[in-house]
Amino acid sequence: MKINKHTYALVFIVVFAAFAGILTWKVIDQQTLLIDEWMKGRLQLLQGKESIAFFTILTEMGSEPGIIGTLVGASIWLATKRRYISIAVFVIAVVVAQLLNKVLKNIIARERPSLNEAIDAVSYSFPSGHAMVGLVTYGFLAALLIRAGMKKSVVITGAALLILLVGLSRIVLSVHYPSDILGGYCLGGMLLIVFLYADAYANSRQKKRGK
Repeated sequence: MKINKHTYALVFIVVFAAFAGILTWKVIDQQTLLIDEWMKGRLQLLQGKESIAFFTILTEMGSEPGIIGTLVGASIWLATKRRYISIAVFVIAVVVAQLLNKVLKNIIARERPSLNEAIDAVSYSFPSGHAMVGLVTYGFLAALLIRAGMKKSVVITGAALLILLVGLSRIVLSVHYPSDILGGYCLGGMLLIVFLYADAYANSRQKKRGK
């Protein structure tokens, strides 16, 4: 039996929701998470002088300047192709991800491993905004680039690597626990799927009206 892409999307949403729910429950209950303990003894390998400098620069791709810059650049590109609906959906997706992240952080109120205003680490810790908003931003951009005809494997690899490195940067710089990053990825993944469907649906409706 052939499984269509809508079924896969639904399965991913359910899996992401389940993992996010489990992580949130454990964090609220102040339980020790295995992933956090496992990473503790392995971080020293990535906390040399050169790697700290590298990750300090890279983490900006998940901060407001990096996200806004990406959003503006993508919007200009989409405007040249008259894809105004995709611009609107993209902007709404990023804004919703950012607002939802702030709400969840304030509700869950998990303290960070350490605070660092210089790298945008002053609010609560769970879920990671860099992971959550970064996944929505670069995941949505990757989908747009693939639709525009760019090679799928190259785009997916590049976007996945960037998203993973941004998340890792927050752990290496000691401003997030690994579970914060995983929580951000799960929630960001759910939002990304929803807004990609919203973009496809809205563009499909526009095409039908134009006929």
